[in-house]
Amino acid sequence: MGKIFGILLIVVGLWVGITIFTEGTDAAFGGLFAEGSKQTAQASGAPVTSRVRSAVGDAYRMQEERSKGDE
Repeated sequence: MGKIFGILLIVVGLWVGITIFTEGTDAAFGGLFAEGSKQTAQASGAPVTSRVRSAVGDAYRMQEERSKGDE
């Protein structure tokens, strides 16, 4: 009985993972796992590409400041 339950748990876990991977968090299971991403997007109001561009730019600036401090 324990082996069957373990196999069933693995199959359900794989199904959930594949569904989220293929459909994304916003579409999978009616957006059940999308609450965090929706709140983040609404808080900043900027599209994802702008937020990513800003985060990468900030990381580059921080790295440049660190490397200048080491010299």
